[in-house]
Amino acid sequence: MKTKNLSILQGKPDISYPTQWEYRIIGENEDKIIEAVFEIMPRPYTLEAKNKSSKGRFVSLHATIVVNSQKERDEIYCKLSTHQEIKMVI
Repeated sequence: MKTKNLSILQGKPDISYPTQWEYRIIGENEDKIIEAVFEIMPRPYTLEAKNKSSKGRFVSLHATIVVNSQKERDEIYCKLSTHQEIKMVI
């Protein structure tokens, strides 16, 4: 029986910067989410509408941007996740 090397699954992934990063953003009002993302993103990005919940209450969008460091990636995540119009960021 072969043993798989699981060491690559342990710890933090090795990410080289700058890199393209995608944030999955969930909220109730698509227009307000779009405005929030526009306010937060420090430079050009793409924003794509994805799914709506089965009852239509929630919508998800994917924002993609090139981040220059772990710190910048975390700062954007923090700003997105604490914005009042955004319910969740993945």
